[in-house]
Amino acid sequence: MSAPARRAVFREALQAELAHLARDRWDRLLLLVIPPVLMAVVAAMFSAGVIREIPVAVVDEDHSTLSRAAIRNMDASPALRIAAMPLDLDAAWPLVRSGRVYSVAYLPRGLAGNALREPDAAIVYYNAAFQTVGAIAASAQADALTAAAQPRLQSLARDVGVPSVPLTLPAIQNTTVGNPQTNFELFLGGLVVPGILHLLIASAAVMAFGRELRGGSLAQWARRWDGRLLQASLAKSLPYVVAFVAWGLVWLAWLCGWRGWGIAGSLPMLLAGLVVLMTATVALSALLVNATGDMDIAYSATAVYAGAAIAFSNGTLPLTHGPVVTQVWSALLPYTHYLRVQNAQMVMGADAGASLGDVGLLLGVTLGAGALALALAHRRARRQPKPEHEVFPVAPDRAGAAFIDTFRGIVHSLSVASLLILGVVGYAFYYPMAYAGQTAVKLPVAVVDQDHSPLSRAMVRALDATRAIDARTVAAGYLEAQHMLRNGRVDGVVMIPQGFESRLLSGQPHGIAIDVDGSHLVRASAIGKSMTATITGILEARLAALDGALHVQTRVPSIVQRPLYNTSDGYGSYVVPAVACIILQQTLLLGSALVAAIRRRTRATVLGTRGFIGLWGGLIVAGVLGNLFYFGFVFWFQDYPRMGNPLGMLCLVPLFAASASALGLALGTCFDQPMRVMQLLVGTSVPLFFLGGSAWPPFLMPDWLVAIGQLSPATSAIQGFVELNSAGATLGEVAPHAAVLACLTIVYGWIAWKRLVRGAMRARAGVPEPQAG
Repeated sequence: MSAPARRAVFREALQAELAHLARDRWDRLLLLVIPPVLMAVVAAMFSAGVIREIPVAVVDEDHSTLSRAAIRNMDASPALRIAAMPLDLDAAWPLVRSGRVYSVAYLPRGLAGNALREPDAAIVYYNAAFQTVGAIAASAQADALTAAAQPRLQSLARDVGVPSVPLTLPAIQNTTVGNPQTNFELFLGGLVVPGILHLLIASAAVMAFGRELRGGSLAQWARRWDGRLLQASLAKSLPYVVAFVAWGLVWLAWLCGWRGWGIAGSLPMLLAGLVVLMTATVALSALLVNATGDMDIAYSATAVYAGAAIAFSNGTLPLTHGPVVTQVWSALLPYTHYLRVQNAQMVMGADAGASLGDVGLLLGVTLGAGALALALAHRRARRQPKPEHEVFPVAPDRAGAAFIDTFRGIVHSLSVASLLILGVVGYAFYYPMAYAGQTAVKLPVAVVDQDHSPLSRAMVRALDATRAIDARTVAAGYLEAQHMLRNGRVDGVVMIPQGFESRLLSGQPHGIAIDVDGSHLVRASAIGKSMTATITGILEARLAALDGALHVQTRVPSIVQRPLYNTSDGYGSYVVPAVACIILQQTLLLGSALVAAIRRRTRATVLGTRGFIGLWGGLIVAGVLGNLFYFGFVFWFQDYPRMGNPLGMLCLVPLFAASASALGLALGTCFDQPMRVMQLLVGTSVPLFFLGGSAWPPFLMPDWLVAIGQLSPATSAIQGFVELNSAGATLGEVAPHAAVLACLTIVYGWIAWKRLVRGAMRARAGVPEPQAG
């Protein structure tokens, strides 16, 4: 075929795809409505940026000048809001378990008098089941207490006759490069929205290529375009690539332009990364459809690689020292490489050349996956179509028979079984792989040692001996170390100035500079805390060796921070229990919606009320079994906090399963074909997780968004199950969450009954049953 003829095929195929999009409201919805809606939700959710006004409690048993000063400091801190002052710790624990406060500062009797003798007398307990907010609250309370203790210590030192001396600890300046405010809008907004767009375009492309299948064959599509599948595939892909690149640009304009974060590096390289991410995703979707010949399997595979792309992207917990299979899988995912480009160019201001490898790899994925998809398309075009007939029969008027039919249908329907059985079991072991390491381990740090003294060498050895830091990288100067940090070769920099030890001993110490990577706030926090604590410990020991009395005068008491309900303070133990609720909701909701959509598509016998009760009851039991599998076996197998209140769990689980399955049944009756369920709903998982309030606190979200979040059963489930599993909360403490789930069960159950049973009621009244659209 000549070049003009090939161009004609491309043009006609493009016109055909655009005409389809103009006709099909569901595909237009995914292309033009869902992306901006989800972006608006994320933008509103993280608009506060910096975590402030965290509700905390103070137990003041000392009632001294020191304790009152500490409370005033806490009240003045922008990060804190004193929400309660219980009389003792026994009265404080219910506040923590129920999520009303995130940390408790315990100021025991005799704190002021023991400040010199017992420097660890004050304890700050924080809820590590909500690690991000709890840790920030604990640090802010500890800082407030430390600041209040300094004048008191000086006064006590004078009273006991310790002379005034100039020896002091040097200042340690922590700088988060690229995000000096440690703003979560930049961090989470940059992480989440591109991941959502990646998942949405993957779903859209699976539907675009999958709708050309006829019984697993592409013969009809090939005949339509005279076998020119290359031109037809390119034309089919173009509208989706253009649309989602445009949405990506809209988000970058919002975040970097309107919100003022700017682009620190190369804009052309960032845009190139965005384009090749979208082209690679479309090519992979075409490959999955053409390789499997089945949209159910293609969507399941898409949910596996794109649905968990954020978790495996290395954007939160570093995977460097995780299991080898996790590292390999992360390296294979397109989103990992795009996020690396975005962080380097948008946040860190890296050299453009530092991102060439990732952009080139994504381009290679586009070409390689596209070529393989084309070869498989030609092969599938030579196949004969196979019969397709998926049904989900349920006894219409007998509850017991309908209940049994529901389980029979789950087993025999590939699409439903892939969600309610394979999805539940598979994700139980797949998703936790991303957090198997639990904490940051041996992250590379560049050391700039301009002092070359015994003390500076001891500091470097101590840093390298910590679990979090690898301090073997040596930079000749600060500018070289900064260049290494911005280009992603190290995660942190520590600068020890010339003459540091001598000036420390003379009472006029130089400060120490610590720089961390602002595009990865989780690892930045781990590195910053570890380096600060290690350096402070070495310097305190050095001063104490000179003169214990002199050291005592200038030392403030170290405040013990104790994590609650996640005693290892592991990132996986914090994230996965909340994500498990999203997995359980989405698999049950999507599976239930598929059941309703299949019945609508196949014009199954309409249900009576008893048949509806049997169907809903079967789905509820399936959901309950999935919940018990996770909260029982999986949490035990993965060693996550579990079974704090088993009775409370047994009370809450049926409500969660009932509300999620009812919502799924109601939504499924709206779609014209079953595959719309996965196409349109799978992209909501990430926003629903953050609306759950585990990773981002509800008190920082707009009230209207919090109210919308309550419509998702997972929101109350995340709060309730984390409190029950991890904290051992009582039924009374989780009663508000149970009440919301009960209300959702009633409302969604009524809507589902009305949608599924109305046809039977009309039929009995002699009104013709409405046909599926």
